[in-house]
Parts: sequence; C-alpha cells; structure tokens
Amino acid sequence: MSAQVHPPRILASKFAAPSAASSHLPRQHLLEQMEQADTARLILIRAAAGFGKTTLLQQYRERCLANGRQVLWLNLDAADNDLLRFVAHLAAGLRQLDGGAHPDEPCRVHPMQELLEELSDRGRPFALLFDEFETVHNPAVLSFIQQLIDALPSCGVLLLASRSTPDIGLGRIRARGQLLEINPGALRFSLDEATRFIRDKRQLPLRDNEIATLHRCTEGWITAIYLASLSLQGRTDHAAFVASFSGSNLELAEYLAEDILARQSDECREFLLHTCVLDQLTAPLCDALTGMSNGQAMLDYLERANLFIFPADNEHQWFRYHSLFSSYLRDALERRHPGRASELHRAAARWYLEQERPVPVIDHLLRAGARSDAARHLASHIGNFMDVGRSRLLLRWLDQFPPQVLKDYPSLCLGYSWTLALHRRYADALRSIGLLERDANGAGQQPVALEAETIRCLLLALTDQVEECCEAGLAHIQRMPDDEQFQYGVIANSLAYSLVSTGRYEEARRLLSRAILRCSQSRTQSMGSVASCIEGVLDMIQGRLGNAVARLQAAAQRQSDGGVEKVLAGRPSMEITLSIALYETDALDEVAQLLSEVLPNAKESSPPDSLISSHVLLARIALLHGDRDSWLRHLADLEQIGQQAGSARAICSAWLERARIATLENRLDAAAQSLRYAELHSDWDRPGILFNGNDVDTPSIARLRLRIAQGDFAEPEQLLAQAMNDAQQRQQHRRELKLRLLHALALDGLGRGEAAFDELSEALRFASHEGFLRTFLDEGPALAALLQRWAVPYQAQSRALGIEPRFLATLLQRFAGNGEPPAAGAMPGAASEALTGREIQVIRLLAAGHRNKVIAEKMFLSEFTVKSHLRNINAKLGAQGRTEAVAIARARGLLD
Repeated sequence: MSAQVHPPRILASKFAAPSAASSHLPRQHLLEQMEQADTARLILIRAAAGFGKTTLLQQYRERCLANGRQVLWLNLDAADNDLLRFVAHLAAGLRQLDGGAHPDEPCRVHPMQELLEELSDRGRPFALLFDEFETVHNPAVLSFIQQLIDALPSCGVLLLASRSTPDIGLGRIRARGQLLEINPGALRFSLDEATRFIRDKRQLPLRDNEIATLHRCTEGWITAIYLASLSLQGRTDHAAFVASFSGSNLELAEYLAEDILARQSDECREFLLHTCVLDQLTAPLCDALTGMSNGQAMLDYLERANLFIFPADNEHQWFRYHSLFSSYLRDALERRHPGRASELHRAAARWYLEQERPVPVIDHLLRAGARSDAARHLASHIGNFMDVGRSRLLLRWLDQFPPQVLKDYPSLCLGYSWTLALHRRYADALRSIGLLERDANGAGQQPVALEAETIRCLLLALTDQVEECCEAGLAHIQRMPDDEQFQYGVIANSLAYSLVSTGRYEEARRLLSRAILRCSQSRTQSMGSVASCIEGVLDMIQGRLGNAVARLQAAAQRQSDGGVEKVLAGRPSMEITLSIALYETDALDEVAQLLSEVLPNAKESSPPDSLISSHVLLARIALLHGDRDSWLRHLADLEQIGQQAGSARAICSAWLERARIATLENRLDAAAQSLRYAELHSDWDRPGILFNGNDVDTPSIARLRLRIAQGDFAEPEQLLAQAMNDAQQRQQHRRELKLRLLHALALDGLGRGEAAFDELSEALRFASHEGFLRTFLDEGPALAALLQRWAVPYQAQSRALGIEPRFLATLLQRFAGNGEPPAAGAMPGAASEALTGREIQVIRLLAAGHRNKVIAEKMFLSEFTVKSHLRNINAKLGAQGRTEAVAIARARGLLD
C-alpha cells in the first residue's frame, strides 16, 4: 500500500495581514508607482530588515481593497519550503477569496497544475501578497513561483516582500518588462518623509537641521529613525542626541544584534567584524584583512541578502556598509577583540600601498594611530594634493598631527599653513608658521623661511592688516627668486590688494602689470587672472564700471583649472568680483546665477571681500524678489561665518545690510539698533582705508543715511560734503557717487531744492556714462521721489546736461518697476493705481501737443470725457497740471 498523504491543516494566521498603524507614514509615491505598473506581473520589494517592506505591502493591500481588487495575503515561514504545504496554503487562500473553505479546516491536496490553470482563468482583478519571502529557499518552491508568475492573467499581480533577492529568474522576468523592483534606495525615507514622520507621527519638536542630521546619519533607514524617535521621547537635548546618534545607541544595537546578526552564520559574523573598518570593500581587500579567500563569495551573499551593503560602482566590484550598521559592527569588534581594529587598519594600508593609492593608505594609518608613518607618506605626496586642490582632505588629515610630528616635516607644516589660510583659520595658520620660523634659520632652510614669509604676507592681507602687508610685502617681493612663480603670484596679489586698499593705485597698477606679464609666461596663469581681478576692482573703485565689466569677463574666460592655484587664486573670487560689477548694471538674474554656483566655495574658503559680497548681494536679490526668509538666511550665514573666522568686517557687514534695509523701510528704531551692533565690529572702518567688499557700505555711510532718514540734515550735509571731497581726491569715484546721492537727500531735507537737483544732475552725468544703476536704486523710496521731482524740469534737457537719456529712462523705469513711490504730492495710495489703457492714450496725445478738443476727436470722445480722464490721470500721477503730468509719465516710461 502506498503511504497516505495527510493534507496540512490551514491556519488563519497564515492569511492575517497586519493592521494599519496610525504611526505609519503613507508611502504615497511608491503606492502610485505600484498601481501604475500595468505590465508588471511581479512586484518585488527587497531590502534589509526595518526598511518598511511589510508596511508598504499592507498599505498596498488597503489600496487594492478600496479599489475592488481581491487580495490574498500570505505570511511565509520556514515550513513553507515544503512544496505540498505551500501549494495547499495558496489553494486555501484562493478559495477564501471566492467564499470557500474556512481556515483551521483540513485542506485537500490540490494538484499544482490544476491550481495554476485556475489562476490563469481568473477574470476579476486580484493580488497575491507574500510577506517574508526570504524564508523560502527550496528550489522546488522557487520553481513553482516562476510557473505561477507565468500563469498569472493580465488582471493578476504577485508581490513579494523579501530581505534577500529570490532566485526565481528575475533577469528573464525583467527582460519581459514584467518586473517592478522596489529596492532599499526607493524604500528609504526622503528628508520630507522623515520630517513628516518625526513631527506628525512621532510628535517630536525637532528643528529642520536636527532632522536633516538624523536623516543623513540613518540614510533614511526607517527603523533607525523610529528607534531614534523612541530615545528622543522625554529628552530635551535633541541636538546633542542627534549629533551623537550612532550604531552604539542601545535600542539600535539590540535590534541589530537580535534581528540581524543572530540570523547569520559564524563565518558571516566574523567576516562582518573584520571588514567593518573599511569605508569601501572589494574582494581582494577583504581577503587581505580576513586572511581568508572567501571575500568574493561573502560579498555576493551579503548583496543577495541585502545585509546593509550597497554597491559603490556599476560593476558591483566595490561595496560599502550602511553607516549605522558599520558603526555598530565597529563597536562590536572593539568589545569582542580589543585593539584588533588598529591591526586591521594597518593591513588595509599595506594593501592600498601595493595598489599605489595614497589617500586610503594615509586614512587607514591615521585610524590605526600610526601618525609618524602617515606623516611620512603624506610628506611625499602633499605637493600633488595641493596641486589638485584637495585642501579639505589635507585639512582633515593635518589637523590630526601633533606639532612635534609636523615639525619633523617642513613640507607638511607649510602645506598646513596654506590650507589653514585658505579655510579662514587665520590664527591657526599664524601658529603653524611660527613652528616653521623657529626652525627655518639653519643652513639649507632658506626656501622654507621664504615660503613662510609669503604665507605671513598673505595672512596680513586676508585679516585686513593692509598697511602691515604693504610694508612687509614690498620688502619680501624683492627677495623672491626668478624661478619661484607661484609664490611671486601670491605675494604680488596680496601686495597689490593692500596697495589698492590703502589708496596707492599707481603702485598697484605697476605691480599688477608686472605680475600679469610674469604669470602669463609660467604655469601660474590663474595667478595672473587674480591680478586681472584686482585690476577690475580698481576700475570699479575709480568709477570705470564699463572697463571693470569687460576686464573681469575676459579674465573669467581665461581662468585656468589648477588645484591650490585655482582656490588661492580664486575662481570664486573672480566670479564674485564680476558679480559686483554686473550688479551695478542691475543684471540681477546673471548675478544670482553666478553667485549661486560659487556660494558653497565662498562659504568654505573665499577671502573676506568675496565672502561679504556674495552673501550681501544674494540677500539683496532675494529681498528684491520678495523672499525675506532667504534675505535673513544669507545675512545670518555671513554673520556666523564671520564669527567662526574671527572676521569683524564680515559680522559688521551683515548688520550694515540689516540697518540699510530697515532705514529704507522706515523702521528707524530697528535700523538704529542694527547699526549699533555693526559699530561694535567697526574698527576696520578707518580713514584712508577702502576694502572693495565694503566700498560703499561702511558704518560711517550707514550712520549718515540713517540720520537723514531721521530728519537730521544739517551736520550730515556738512560731513557728506567733506567725505565727497576726500573720495574725489583719492579717486574713489564709486564711493563719491554714493555720497553725492546722500548729499542730495540731505540738501533736499534742508529745503535747498535747487542745490539738491544740482547734485543729482552731477551724479547722473557721471553714472549715466558708466551704467551705475544699483547705486541709485539701492537708496530706495527717498531717492526715487527726489529723482522723479528732478525729472519734471530736467529730463527733457538731459542730453544738454551731459546725461545719457537712455540711462535716465532706464533708471526711472526701474524705480517705478521696483514699486518706489511717485513724485511728491501724489495722493495717498496713488502709487498702486495704474493708468488704464484709455488714460495712457490720452496722456500720449497730450504729450504730442494736442489740445482737449483734438484729443476728443481722435479718440471719438466728448471733451467732457477727456477732461474727466485728465483729472484721473493727474490724481494717479500726483501731478498739478498738464505739463507736470506729461513729465511724470515720461519719467515712468509710459510714453516710450
């Protein structure tokens, strides 16, 4: 007799889908992607534990039921590797969909072929949801799944949620276009999802930057974010907790130990512990650390199992662990094998040394605590790292060396000084130079002493000690050897900048001409570009805006790529200086584009003038576009960076811009408070010194602007007259223009209207031939009103006054377009009332010299109606009569 086959008992728990939890965040974009996958027969959701696979499956189930699709949920376990049992469960589940057998009843044996045919004949839309599919590994069951997928009708879809990648011929299914794969990258929370989960679902009041930090360190791993939120409950030190969150967190460590590592073999666990010190893994490197030859097989297994490992290249030769998983493993390694990590780092360094890859060699030696060995290797490569601009990497390394190690390697000490200066750590750079200078006076050390002095002169320029830089630089440049091109470029530019800042323009131009010629004949062409940049700055200071724009645009095109030259010579500085010039022409979109591209570099390493100009100009443009939040953020960033770098001028500049805007908005108490803060950091604003980042933005100028706005005119008028004369004598014509506009406002406030108009005529005469638009526009409503009053008697004769009519028309249009107020005497609210199309026709005919009767005939109106239109026009323009109405309309560009 043949053995009797007993059918398995069907348990209700096999078909029990988890209930929806209020703490779960709907994965809207993934659900839509799944619903729209019309051709998919298989949707594979694969990721390590804790990525929300089951939750997504449950949310998809709810969507299906809501849309009338039948759903079978099947919870799998190791027992389902029995093919007979698996098929029986599937058959019972399908009968339940059709109102058949109830769970906990014996199930008859169901022939597989008959079941597949039954599936293929189903006409009502249905979905089969198999959770925890990683438990299935029997080839017979996996083969049946492939047959099931082939048998599915167009109205059916199979969803598998699995920790590992199932061996069911995915390549064939993918090639047919029948596979939708949702991998760990898709399952991760985005920053927006993490924010909504923490605030809406977990009710935690974390700040944006704290959530961003948590999202970054968890890499969007849902369970890690959830466990962190558990730890955060009841705590008040949110920022400190988030900053320190790692794999050593108790809840996270317990989860990884119990739900991840406990499921692995001893061989796998040892492999994980020995390779966790690596930032990137490849099979030969893993073998070098483990002393085994199973590296490739283990990496293949880890990738198939989705065990917190991700490919780092398209060929899947290099991998990395999830950062939190790696952190947990390193803690576990230290607990189990104290001191082993150092040995593993040394082994990794030896392997990378054989591969001639110095960056990971130095990294691993430093992590092993072998600083002397790391210093020796770095000293032999530091020139190459500097040439290719790896300043951030160098700084990270060099910060780890104690002074006694650096002293043994002058090249490291010099490289450290350069990178510290570059990243605005000026005090640290001076200390580093001090180490060199104490030991650089012996025989054979003159080149070191020479380079140390070059860096010192650079630091003097960068810290606004321009008088001292002039004195030291003029002596030092004479000692520069003919073959030392790079240092010559650095000292020439530092010295030229300082000469310009102290008003020694002719000396600066002669030096710049020599520097441009010398640098053009060597590999340091980018130093020549910076020399051109400084010449452009000098052009702007002296009021030659057209020359400045042309020179800077040409220099920007010539700017070469080149490591430390690129950064020290400063392509960002070049583009920021060009932005200042273009801003004056009111090319705001072009300026915003340029500055947005260089802002990250400006924040990290640009000199003070570039730092100040980039942030202030971006803040102004943001405010002009109505984005007050961005205006505030740019100024806050500038102030914070200034505090970190110890730059009083950067801090002061942020408060000066706040004071300027408050003054223009007539918030005079706020302006006074901002100006008081600015003046706490104003020791750089001294007679005879002009920094190009603050050419027309100084505490003294801001104070005069505020006093005029407060109605205090007499003393500011005298001070402005003196300051204008001083600026004129020093050839500081851009500053002179700004002072002249403020002087005109002070004269107008004193009731000296004709004198105010004369000053305005002189300012327009100068500005119109160079294109200085923003110098006018940035003075806001008060100057707009004065200019529109001036235009009534003088616009028609602008050419005779030496003023370019096109510039004047553009300026008046920009003032009107920026929402500035109309001419004095306008009715309240008139600024917001635009002329109708019919009224514009009337004013244009009036401007052509026609009387009311002719206007009425041409427009087929009655004279009464024309008079009514004229009354409305006068009211809207704030005009007192026909002639003034035409003048104001022309000033606003309505007659063009």
